[in-house]
Amino acid sequence: MRIGGLVSDNPFVLAPMDGYTDAAMRRMCRRAGAGLCVTEMVPAQALVRGARGARALLRISEEDHPLVVQVVGNDPDTMAEAARMAEEAGADAVDVNAGCPSRRVTNGGSGAALLSDLPRLERILRAVRVAIRVPLTLKVRIGPTLDRVVLPDIARMTADCGVDAVTVHARTRAQRFSGRADWTWIARLREWATTPVIGNGDVASAGDALRMMRETGCEGVMAGRAAIGSPWLFAQMLAAWEGRPVPEAPRGPDRAARVLEHFDALVSASDGDERRAARVFRKHLARYVRGLPGALRVRRGLSSLNDRAGLVALLHEVLDG
Repeated sequence: MRIGGLVSDNPFVLAPMDGYTDAAMRRMCRRAGAGLCVTEMVPAQALVRGARGARALLRISEEDHPLVVQVVGNDPDTMAEAARMAEEAGADAVDVNAGCPSRRVTNGGSGAALLSDLPRLERILRAVRVAIRVPLTLKVRIGPTLDRVVLPDIARMTADCGVDAVTVHARTRAQRFSGRADWTWIARLREWATTPVIGNGDVASAGDALRMMRETGCEGVMAGRAAIGSPWLFAQMLAAWEGRPVPEAPRGPDRAARVLEHFDALVSASDGDERRAARVFRKHLARYVRGLPGALRVRRGLSSLNDRAGLVALLHEVLDG
């Protein structure tokens, strides 16, 4: 998949998920086969003001490429400066978030709220395009509501503003994550847009990914929630795309080894602080063991997870043998 001057080995993309797609999760998904990863959304205003947490999101290792840094905000100048800082930090592309439906984001006029203020979104895209040399991408939903679909405007805007690719989550802002994603809108945007289109929404298996590409003609497939606790989803999608047998999800000791690898990567990203890494990892562990016998006992013990030894003990509950 080619996005401007950026080329990924395959069309499968790890979605930006606030609180999840940190460096450790990106590493796991890359090792499984993700062709492209997108960071958690970086708040533009906090980044420009020098907030430690926002700047920490731009710590990019040499192995973490190709990487798209997603910025979120509603002021064109601030977004442009944040994009410039992302490029300076090593981003291979910058993504403008116009799709997040969280009230925490939209109440400030950012994320999916921009779909109700298209002139502002256009000013943001033009400002960011001037500020950076790397490819510019945009993530949207189909519109604020089903009665107000904006994808035709988005197709025009991406062409006019020099956007190199657009990702569409095939739900409205009002739907959030409820109901089924309507992939027909991805197909329509593919017809209208002059830039590559990446489809997003309800991709939970290798079969889903290939079906989305076949039914919509999209150049890329973005997977998000289904990859939490299942980074091997990318290995499965890649195998199906290449015509190889799709590997099963790892079991027992093999799954335990993957979990520990993820935790160790998070410890490394946390400067060796196991306690801090463990607090972050609790939500990931809940997904890694979901549906397995003994998962309830693990979930009940998550609040006491504070280090690697504690993680090994919890894993013994469901994954040993």
